Amino acid sequence: MHIVAKLGTSILTAGSDRLDLEAMSRVVGQVVRLRAQGHQVAIVSSGALAAGRHRLGRHLRPGYEPGRQAFASVGQSHLMQSWDELFDWNDVVVAQVLLTRRDLSDRLGYLNARNTLRDLLDAGTVPIINENDAVALDELLAARIGENDSLSAYVANLIDADLLVMLTDVDGLYDRDPHGDPDAQVIPRIDRIDRAIEMAAGGARGPGTGGMITKLTAARIAMHGGSDVIITNGREPNALINAAIHRQGGTYFPAAESRLESRKRWILGSMTSSGAITVDSGAATALRRQGRSLLPAGISSVSGAFDRGESVEVRDPLGERLAVGISNYNSTELARIRGLRSDRIGDELGYSYGDEAIHRDNLVLL
Repeated sequence: MHIVAKLGTSILTAGSDRLDLEAMSRVVGQVVRLRAQGHQVAIVSSGALAAGRHRLGRHLRPGYEPGRQAFASVGQSHLMQSWDELFDWNDVVVAQVLLTRRDLSDRLGYLNARNTLRDLLDAGTVPIINENDAVALDELLAARIGENDSLSAYVANLIDADLLVMLTDVDGLYDRDPHGDPDAQVIPRIDRIDRAIEMAAGGARGPGTGGMITKLTAARIAMHGGSDVIITNGREPNALINAAIHRQGGTYFPAAESRLESRKRWILGSMTSSGAITVDSGAATALRRQGRSLLPAGISSVSGAFDRGESVEVRDPLGERLAVGISNYNSTELARIRGLRSDRIGDELGYSYGDEAIHRDNLVLL
């Protein structure tokens, strides 16, 4: 079984402002046990920013605050050194893999990352994966993966993981805010992430950057890529073992019925968060039930900004996520041709990239 374990900052620091080696060693022990049972494990590790802030902060002149890239650059080496030493005590080799969204949005980059991770796992290593924060900034974070929750889902898709375990500091997804309602209960199983489930999710707390909303986004990506997902409390004893072996603890999200083929997993994993396409009811039915391409005539509105060739979200008239697909036109072009018959695209734009806004071969239904 292929397992991706995502570790939030609060787990690696045990709620403090620095890495907690005892907490990290407990995770290492569980990974070693899983490997001894024949499982391959990749770790998506937060903590570089917190580690760098702790180590560099006391050396800064008063009033000076460097950017997150500087803190992450300092902290990443300390984070990897800690993982390397802890695993080395168990005679396990680790490998550092740093990714940005740009690495995954390009088809060749996606395949290279996929092949590298598979080679590392087959070689018996434990890949330690993080976003490459030192170089990720591009037009105010536009090129960033966003946070390690989403990164863990992309990694699950890359390696065809059977299970993504997101270890956090809460017991799972609650039906209501547990901080405001003492009767809130953990939802043990979620088969589909809809608007009601999203409404139950809260925001980020503590030193990390991910909240429950980002975990739901990651769960949706991984589920539709064919991976089971469990969000569970990483501070509980053997939380990773219980999730991986027994599917116990936290909130369980079963995978979609069948795995998406490789190209469609890439489309899903490279989705931009900067824009979306909303379609009318007729187009929604054609996409859902008839497997059609999305034509400009079925588009009712275009929001945000995206380029031609980017993977964008497609929503139905109620705002529900319907699909993700590679757009043949950029957002400005689509806004001009929305509602038009395909034979009028050239008249409006002066050129045409094809009759379809998104071809069915480049569309993944959610």
